[in-house]
Amino acid sequence: MKNTTELRRKLSEIFEKLEAREINTEEARSFTSITNAMVKSAIAEGEYNKYLQKTDPIEFFITQEDDA
Repeated sequence: MKNTTELRRKLSEIFEKLEAREINTEEARSFTSITNAMVKSAIAEGEYNKYLQKTDPIEFFITQEDDA
């Protein structure tokens, strides 16, 4: 996943699969654990930039709409 838009789309797919019982809760839990780590990493990058007073964009937070 390259950005938060893709992440939300994938999370929706995982939820639908879980709801349809196509995957088990352990698989869904593993996926959400990984996505939480991705989000926390991007937040940490933002805090680091803030601390250094940098305005570098964080790619993970750039959506398709931002590119247009």
